[in-house]
Amino acid sequence: MFKFIYFLFCLILLFLTACAPEKNVIPVFDERNAWRLAGELVAFGPRSSGSDANLKQAEFIAKTAGSYGALTSRQEFKRMTPVGSLQFVNVEAVIPGKRSDFIIIGSHFDTKKLPPGIKFEGANDGASSTAALLELIRAVKHSGAKPEYTLKFVFFDGEECFNEYSDFDGLFGSRYYARQLSLQNLARQCRAVIILDMVGDKDLNITLPLNSDKKLCDLLFKAAAEAGYRKYFDYFSSEMLDDHIPFKKLGIPVIDIIDFEFGPGNSFWHTSEDKLSNTSAESLKIVGQTVLELLFSEKIRKKM
Repeated sequence: MFKFIYFLFCLILLFLTACAPEKNVIPVFDERNAWRLAGELVAFGPRSSGSDANLKQAEFIAKTAGSYGALTSRQEFKRMTPVGSLQFVNVEAVIPGKRSDFIIIGSHFDTKKLPPGIKFEGANDGASSTAALLELIRAVKHSGAKPEYTLKFVFFDGEECFNEYSDFDGLFGSRYYARQLSLQNLARQCRAVIILDMVGDKDLNITLPLNSDKKLCDLLFKAAAEAGYRKYFDYFSSEMLDDHIPFKKLGIPVIDIIDFEFGPGNSFWHTSEDKLSNTSAESLKIVGQTVLELLFSEKIRKKM
């Protein structure tokens, strides 16, 4: 009788274990690896679109993302720009999820083309968000956790304009990628677009532009609170033109995670002060871990 009761107990325990809800595993962002990657990106030198350094950087991004286990591909295209016809390349790194519907996490990797003689690292504006995306890929794959939605990490070329933003200058990579989504009838499968830009400032203060989706902003604020970083996130006072805009025009919920006050009065932006010493690994951790909390939260399953 004792053996029968023990056997019955084990069966019940096994049943309850099998029926228990899946534990929500949040991958862990390694800021040391992200910081190392930022340094390697900066080492390519100025990386404006069409330059040899930029194309080499694209190869590095694809190789690194692939080494972490993502499925990588390239989108190569030419566009006429104010400085002539240039070759652009987007890099896509995919982590399949439980659903075929997907979320895009994007960053631009090109740097602003500045006049000769200015030593420009593009450590914050270009390298910080690109390094963060690469570490996000590693963190997700290393954790073994399968995301609810397929994650498409997209490294956009040509975000920076050469003269002035217009329909023919700037946002080249994100415009091209969004157009392909539309042509392939995939926009409806895209549940959200999360853009990271300038996320490495030592004095971090992420300010979400007003043309970000409010529901996504609320989810991000909750994710930041869960991660213990809520004080670093707020709203910007106005809208902003960035890589989220081409997707917003398709009706996709978008959010632009950006700190647009780099140095006093944004004085480090597009200057020689945009260097590694004015950025920090801790800032990368704050943004990266918050994004992971968002991507793997129960809330994003119910709200998106």
